Amino acid sequence: MVKDFFIVTKFVLSLAVSLSTLFAYIMATGEVGVDMLLSTFAVLLVAMGVSTLNQVQEYQSDAKMQRTKNRPIAAGRMTPRTGMIIAAILITLSMILIYSVIGFKGVNLFMFAFIWYNAMYTPLKKKSALAVIPGALLGVIPPAVGWLTAGHGLMELEFIAIGAYYFIWQVPHFWLLVMLFHGDYKNGGYPTAMRLFGQNSLQRLTFVWLIFSIQAGIFLVWVFEPYTITKILASMVGIWAFVSSFELLRETFELHNARSVFWKINAAFLGIIVLLSIDEYIKHHIS
Repeated sequence: MVKDFFIVTKFVLSLAVSLSTLFAYIMATGEVGVDMLLSTFAVLLVAMGVSTLNQVQEYQSDAKMQRTKNRPIAAGRMTPRTGMIIAAILITLSMILIYSVIGFKGVNLFMFAFIWYNAMYTPLKKKSALAVIPGALLGVIPPAVGWLTAGHGLMELEFIAIGAYYFIWQVPHFWLLVMLFHGDYKNGGYPTAMRLFGQNSLQRLTFVWLIFSIQAGIFLVWVFEPYTITKILASMVGIWAFVSSFELLRETFELHNARSVFWKINAAFLGIIVLLSIDEYIKHHIS
């Protein structure tokens, strides 16, 4: 039952999502604080809650796909009603916690995430292969929570750079997953970018979005004005990501190669965020 709880809440993915709250806070303040930890935990709870509700909504489709058929609700080990109860508890707790940290600003962001993910994005996935683009807005919510917790505003140039970076990156991230699991998505009844554009066109489009992601990373580094050593390390990460992206343009590229590109690009994305977070922490404590 404990294992099923972690699966139905997508705990590992939810934890990874919540860490962007922590990084944004450090990038804003150069500090590590209790309010940061509380906000990060609140984001973890809401991510687990909406993920559980998502599995309640999609359990019939999940049952048709090899990758998801063993999820608790899809496999029949957990009832949809139990999933709804878990989701309701987690989302309610997250709302209470984020209100205690940053008030109604946090509650509004969590409500937006809940409505956008479960009421808009989830149904839209069944209708449009391009649902990922509006869905990418969800990736901006966790760093926004961290930034607000730090006492900053979302219209600041630094956060705009962070938000653009998270938003743009999510599109190629998802399309690489489509390349890997397009058969599963088809069995589940989802229209995919693979079917919409064809493999070759999707590879080129994903490459273009990866270049956009790299450009967003350059803008992010420029806005935060890190130390020279951080700029050098970030440049090395960017060059590695750029070179890795060209795998998508090789004539011999096969869909299983998308896994390698996927992990390299994600590592590069995370690398830039970690470097800037460390840089801000050092700058604050040295000054």
